[in-house]
Amino acid sequence: MPSGSQSQVTVLHTADWQIGKPYGRVMDPDKRSRLRQLRLDAISRIAELATNTAASAVVVAGDLFDSPTPAASEVSAVCAAIGTIACPTLVVPGNHDHGGAGSIWQSPVLEAERRRRAPQLVVLQEPTPYELEELVVLPCGLKQRHDNLDPCAWLGQLDWASLPGDKPRLVLAHGGVNGFGASDLDDENPSGPVNLINLKAAWLEQVDYVALGDWHGCKQVQAKAWYSGTPEPDRFARSADYQSGLVLEVALQRGALPLVRPHSTGTAGWHALQMALSSDTDLQQLERQLDQMLSGRVGLDLLLLELEGTLSIGAQQQLEALLQRFEAQLLRLKRRGTVGISPEAAELQALGQLREAPLVAAVVRQLQQQLQDADQSEQRALLSEALLELHRSTMGPCN
Repeated sequence: MPSGSQSQVTVLHTADWQIGKPYGRVMDPDKRSRLRQLRLDAISRIAELATNTAASAVVVAGDLFDSPTPAASEVSAVCAAIGTIACPTLVVPGNHDHGGAGSIWQSPVLEAERRRRAPQLVVLQEPTPYELEELVVLPCGLKQRHDNLDPCAWLGQLDWASLPGDKPRLVLAHGGVNGFGASDLDDENPSGPVNLINLKAAWLEQVDYVALGDWHGCKQVQAKAWYSGTPEPDRFARSADYQSGLVLEVALQRGALPLVRPHSTGTAGWHALQMALSSDTDLQQLERQLDQMLSGRVGLDLLLLELEGTLSIGAQQQLEALLQRFEAQLLRLKRRGTVGISPEAAELQALGQLREAPLVAAVVRQLQQQLQDADQSEQRALLSEALLELHRSTMGPCN
């Protein structure tokens, strides 16, 4: 292998843009639209980064689109955004936008928009070297969504002597690698990894960098191989070291290890908070933490909130009012856990003093007993909600 005395080349490594992602778990259509727009807006930040780093190329390691048949409006918007990137933008098909028959990559709509708006966009569908002035790119995209074949297998038969000896060699691939645990698997592929890439193959010695896509977090998986993750976050962190919303600036020399520098490009905040509640003081603390976490931002954050504990009926109603207020501010509020109800003596007494006291009191006592005896979280949640609704219907909301 050459000694690495050649000049340095800078590329930007990105992947998994998934333009057109539906965000089906976000109920509000306006908020879904906002999240899709944020993904599209990330391209302009990549364009700015490409200019600031004087990148020779931007490489997109698959899943530029969320579907092999995106809407024409999405194709036009993507090409217009890529048209602002001042260097060649090289793309391989991923599992979401695979290169099979009838996919976007054979579409005359894409070709027309590419010619019109983004002539520097190059789609590398075939397993053959692609040479730029300062770089050789070895494309390893996907022809179908799930495949048991290694997309990089063709590199094992490549005549390496036919490639320029002075240009860095970059493998652009989409797929999984050995060594990921169950927590690393994609939500959309719970049964196990597919499109596996063998990073122990002999061809790795012949290349200078492997730009990977498919895993949505930034992850180094080998001395010369990285996942960039998606440039705009799209899920809650699965572990403490999970990072997304990044693009990788990669400095390459033929025969030398790459120098990799992450840059933040994400806009939306995906937060997680766990808390046990047992008093009004805890509610006040929850409110302070949420205010601090969101910093007054509206329409830019998503929250995974895991709550447990027990509250009085009045405090439970205050909690619901608090979460309704923050849900309006958030793009999504995902709740986990159960906060049970433990009525205060005064609340039970108030229920028993109503005109229909005998019936109400009997129902309250029955619900309380069932709640104490319940040993399943789903059952406890249902009984708590019944008790809370009974209070609402007879006493009205607490202030």
